[in-house]
Amino acid sequence: MPRLPHRATLRALDATFILAIYASCWLALTRPALAYVDPSVMTYTIQALAGVAVALSAVLGVVWRRARRWLLRAMHVDENAGKAVEPAAHAVDANDTEAHTAADAAARKLTEPRKPFAPALSWRARLVLALIAALSLTYCLFFVAPLEVVLPGSSSLSFTIANVWLPLLGLVALVGALIALAASATRGRAFDVILALIAALCVSTLLQEVVLNGNLPAADGTPVDWTIYDKVNLKSALAWLAVVAAFITLARLRPLASRVASVAACLLIVIAQSVGLGMLGAQYADALARPVVTEEGLTTVSSKSNVIVFILDMFDTKDMDDVMAAYPEAADELTGFTWYHNSLGSVIPTRYGVPYIVTGHDFDPTTGKFTTADLQSWFTNRNLLDVANEQGYSVGVYSDSVTYGAQALEDKTMNVHEVAPFFADFLSCARTLGGVGLYRDLPNALKPLFWFTTDQLNDAVVPTDAREPHNSPYVLDDSAMHERFSQPVLTTTDNSAGGAYRVIHCQGPHWPYIMDENGNRVTESQDHTALVKQARGSLGIVEEYISQLKDLGVYYQSTIVITADHGVWPWNNARLNKTTSPILLVKPAGANSTQPLQTSEVPTGHIDLPATLEWAVGAWDGSAADELGSSSVMASSTPVFEVTDEERPRYFYWNNHDGKHDIAFVEYEVDGDANNFSDWTFTGNEWPVDIEGYN
Repeated sequence: MPRLPHRATLRALDATFILAIYASCWLALTRPALAYVDPSVMTYTIQALAGVAVALSAVLGVVWRRARRWLLRAMHVDENAGKAVEPAAHAVDANDTEAHTAADAAARKLTEPRKPFAPALSWRARLVLALIAALSLTYCLFFVAPLEVVLPGSSSLSFTIANVWLPLLGLVALVGALIALAASATRGRAFDVILALIAALCVSTLLQEVVLNGNLPAADGTPVDWTIYDKVNLKSALAWLAVVAAFITLARLRPLASRVASVAACLLIVIAQSVGLGMLGAQYADALARPVVTEEGLTTVSSKSNVIVFILDMFDTKDMDDVMAAYPEAADELTGFTWYHNSLGSVIPTRYGVPYIVTGHDFDPTTGKFTTADLQSWFTNRNLLDVANEQGYSVGVYSDSVTYGAQALEDKTMNVHEVAPFFADFLSCARTLGGVGLYRDLPNALKPLFWFTTDQLNDAVVPTDAREPHNSPYVLDDSAMHERFSQPVLTTTDNSAGGAYRVIHCQGPHWPYIMDENGNRVTESQDHTALVKQARGSLGIVEEYISQLKDLGVYYQSTIVITADHGVWPWNNARLNKTTSPILLVKPAGANSTQPLQTSEVPTGHIDLPATLEWAVGAWDGSAADELGSSSVMASSTPVFEVTDEERPRYFYWNNHDGKHDIAFVEYEVDGDANNFSDWTFTGNEWPVDIEGYN
């Protein structure tokens, strides 16, 4: 063996242990987790950590020495090979020309350049090396990457890592084994090149994650113009090509050193990624134990009294105008309803709009800012659900946007609780979460192939088998909901003294547009026509529900609200550039069930939802809004059917958002028509937003 490659190999092996520790610490910075440590126990904490470090160093030292010896044997490397050995001294006759010539030739041979040498590997050795590289790659792609997306996004998902870690490990093992078997079937220089290529891909995925991803599009279904990423795509492609070229060049010039570098690089990355995932898991540990929103009570109503609130996500009043123009029959089933056309929302987007409707609490400007604790307090403090419970109603809330209050909802609803453990279907998990990993870690030019939405993840991972409703997590899937309610599924029950109180959140006309006007799942162009069709389809769900209420004979004693969490969302704007008005249609209990849909232009909206719902459960006395602890703006809440045509300034909080981070609530006053932007005025007031997961 040539002396230079041999020394380089040994130095690389000896340096790996130090580099592993350095890389783990450096790469952990890509996933910072902040924590508070009580100063009174800090000294003991340092002592404990020091003890752990000493113990770990001893264990790792033993493990490393044994691993080093194994790796040298696997590569057929002799640590003593190539070392200069002093020959035995002996006298040479000055006249012995042949001896002088042989000695001279031997000396010259030592100075001749030699071709790179790498001992041939057995199939077993090739398989082991290939497994290390391939499993490292698949571990980073199909385990670490998806979980590092799932953990921070747990507030929008209907599942946790507890439901997906085992299928993902299976995917890692399956794909890694297939790659390793294919690689080990090659021999000689071809194997060295393939091993180097696998390691290069592993390094490139890490480089993509840490440096090249930048601001990826949000996974909320927003249509993406991928052409704006052309420069980023080029930068990413060049970086990948450079890494691959470097590893392959090393494999061709120094095959033995390449084997060591490839294996060492993969192991370092696995260690670093595991440390980062562990830190992230510790940061979001609470998400693993949170209660789940289930389907329990979704298809049950009361024969006494019902309060049903449908939230059709992002359904704007102007979109409703277009639906009525294109599909006038959409109003046929809405007998006894009044459509409040001059409707103003409360706050935007969904993560605040849905909790507002569920609890009746809004942002309090006197606090100076809006934090995670404020949002959680909407659920923990006395709210609309408590009012309904106090009046004897059974309460069910069905939404994927109430996870910030899941713990509180467990005590206030019938359907939010722990479910029987389940693992996601392997194929669905592999297809969706595997695609998430590829989306995050592959070059930018390939990301459009694996782009996904949050609802697609929920639909794919959450089981859709014949599980009982109390063990079935609720997911937003309007097409499945439409099919479900096209059959007689509603039943009446008298288990509660007051009646049934239900809040049902559906996708509505929120992007992406994947449902037609008949509720069928389709692949539509993402244009306004597709929006209108999907909006019509979502209204069809409400129509089917209403039809079954009529068939059960409980429509007359039911108060039904059809609204949206917010209207149109002009994405990624620091200031509003057009109106945003959520639909609001209300049928109070006792209304004439034969009267066609009426339209009203009174100035109302979400400001009056708390009072309307309190009236519906029999708790309205004109002061309940104050009792809920709402802001001074909300104190003027009144049932919608008591609102008059008098001038009435209303307030709306726009979310200054850069595509990933919530920055501030921006206040607007609307004095007049909520659908006329000239009646909107920026008040000049802004408050910082500091919400976990969105800052």
